[in-house]
Amino acid sequence: MDELVNNTFRAQCNCGQLVVSFTQAPVAQLVCHCRDCQIVSGLPYAKAAFFRAEEQYAQGEFLAVDMTGGSGKPKQYRRCRQCNDFVYATVDALTGLLGVAADKLLPPFEFKPMAHVWTCEKAPEVEIPAGVFQFPKAPPFRPGK
Repeated sequence: MDELVNNTFRAQCNCGQLVVSFTQAPVAQLVCHCRDCQIVSGLPYAKAAFFRAEEQYAQGEFLAVDMTGGSGKPKQYRRCRQCNDFVYATVDALTGLLGVAADKLLPPFEFKPMAHVWTCEKAPEVEIPAGVFQFPKAPPFRPGK
């Protein structure tokens, strides 16, 4: 894993077997309240940082969980084959981007969400701070565009 040291951002599972790293900062950071993210994360929402896929480097073995997104296009959540920890996802509707679980990113990364998305599926106990951008479904912008 020495080749990963020089990259700017790095995410890894709890056991450290599955690692993904990037040389550039994320192009978007979102809190997603969709049912799929709730299921995969085991939480009422998922915090995600989106990086340009061509700038990523993945190392380790993963298990893929295939789903269909709200767009009707496929998406694939990737978990560590050893510890089953969710680390990142590919979403066909977000061509060229990779969504990484923000809580798996190591310093110097700081999560600063731009918006909350899929709030139509938000858990009732979750409160979104006033003044934060919210979208009932997908945002009208394309991260990274």
